[in-house]
Amino acid sequence: MKSLYSTRSVLTLSALVILITSAGYGETFSFAIIADPHIDGNVDNKAQFISAVDWIISNKDKKDIKLVFVVGDIAWGGYRSDRNLKIARTILDRLNHAGVPYIPVIGDNEIHRRCEKEFEDTFNKQYQYLSSVLGHWRKAPTPVDGKYLQNFSFDYKGCHFISCDFNSRKRGDEGGELHDFAGGSWPWFRNDIETCPKAKKESIVIITHIGMFRTGFASADEFLFSHDEMKRIKSFLYDHREYVDSNYAGHIHQNWHSTIWTGLFTTLYHVRTTDETWHCRQWPEADDKEVTIRLVKVNSDGNKVSYSQHLENAQEPDAEKGTHQ
Repeated sequence: MKSLYSTRSVLTLSALVILITSAGYGETFSFAIIADPHIDGNVDNKAQFISAVDWIISNKDKKDIKLVFVVGDIAWGGYRSDRNLKIARTILDRLNHAGVPYIPVIGDNEIHRRCEKEFEDTFNKQYQYLSSVLGHWRKAPTPVDGKYLQNFSFDYKGCHFISCDFNSRKRGDEGGELHDFAGGSWPWFRNDIETCPKAKKESIVIITHIGMFRTGFASADEFLFSHDEMKRIKSFLYDHREYVDSNYAGHIHQNWHSTIWTGLFTTLYHVRTTDETWHCRQWPEADDKEVTIRLVKVNSDGNKVSYSQHLENAQEPDAEKGTHQ
């Protein structure tokens, strides 16, 4: 009897260990990225945006999509009683109803069209909702120095997501700006990276509208970060390079991958930008008219998180035909 009791105890303990281990490791899921939908009154842009949301809802179970990031330049303008930000929110709210929370990120167009505060007012309830469904939700207070800087972070299945507002507030400047002042984006970003959990390597995912990189093409780099700002970003992230995987962004209206190096062989992080949902050809991309959605498959099994990239076309009925990037 004692032997049987001991055997049952061992089996029970083993099952418990497996359950706990499975909960801590082997978390898999996907998140989607929509970039630059530009809901500004253009009927075609709105239709393509709806197609992207429809595709995500139709494929959420098959693709295991748990989160959707809308990485800036969402909407602006409109009539007083029919604002485009409200129209965009109504479209995006369908994702919530389908069980896929969406995370809105402010872009430079909302700011330069003087819709910065309107963006906050429009999505304030969504941020409150996200704080109730996402782990360790943290959002910087606004306004600061008259700016509604949208900085927030959260944890999800072994990953730490941080979104920072590095959009310039200078008139006519469509590039990046760190906002390095008390209550600004840069000190908030540094503090969040320094204090966030780092149980697994490459677990930190950075979401911005403007990618933290330079292309080497002057015509594109005027819309990105300056050399001096990039030096500061790289210098800070050097000590955290084992934990930061990628910076996902939009803004340049292209599917672009850039590896950020320091020295000859040390990778700091990757930048992955996503094309807009409507058609706007930018050299050197092809003249396609795809409704682009980036799908990122995540596996946090073991002590390092891995990610696989897939570019989907919401107008393509066969969801298995996505391309890798």
